Amino acid sequence: MTNQVTQALTSKQNMLWQIALASATVLGSFALACVFPFAGFAALAALTLSRNAGLGLIFAVWAVNQLVGFFILSFPWDAQAVGHGIAILGATLAGFAVARTVSARGTLVVRSISALVGAFVTYEALLWAYAQIGGGAENFTAQIIGEVALNDSLWFAALLAVRYGIGAVARGTLAQSAR
Repeated sequence: MTNQVTQALTSKQNMLWQIALASATVLGSFALACVFPFAGFAALAALTLSRNAGLGLIFAVWAVNQLVGFFILSFPWDAQAVGHGIAILGATLAGFAVARTVSARGTLVVRSISALVGAFVTYEALLWAYAQIGGGAENFTAQIIGEVALNDSLWFAALLAVRYGIGAVARGTLAQSAR
C-alpha cells in the first residue's frame, strides 16, 4: 500500500510541477515575450524531468511563446523574426542537452548551478552565432547579456523553489497518511 501511495503522490507531484511550468510559460510569454527565460527552463527540465519529458517541455514552452508572440503580441511575420524563433528552439534544445550532461553529478546546489550556467552559455553562444547571419548581433552587449542572465537566474531559482515546495508538501501529505 505504501508503494502505491508513493507512486500516486509522485504522479500528483509531477502533474503539479507540469502545471506550474505551463502557467509560468504562459505568464512569462506575455510578460517577457522576447526575453523569455528559455535557458532557465532548459536547466529546470534537465534537473527535474526525464529526457523525453524535458524535450516535450522544451517544445511546448517554445511553441506557447511563439504562439503568444506572433498571434497575440504581433511579432512581425518576416524572415528575421521567424528565423530567430527557430534559432531559439535549437539553442534551447542544445542548452537542455548540455545542462543534462553537466548536471549529472554533485550536490543539488552544484548540479543546479552547473545546469543553469551550461544551458545559459550554450543558449547565448548559439543565438549569438545565429545573430551574426540572421541579424540582431547588436543585442549581445555585456549589459543586455547580464540582464538576460539575471532574468533567467531569477526565474530558475523561483521555479526550482516551487518544484521543491511541491515535493515538501507531497512528503508532508505522505507522512500524514502513514500515521
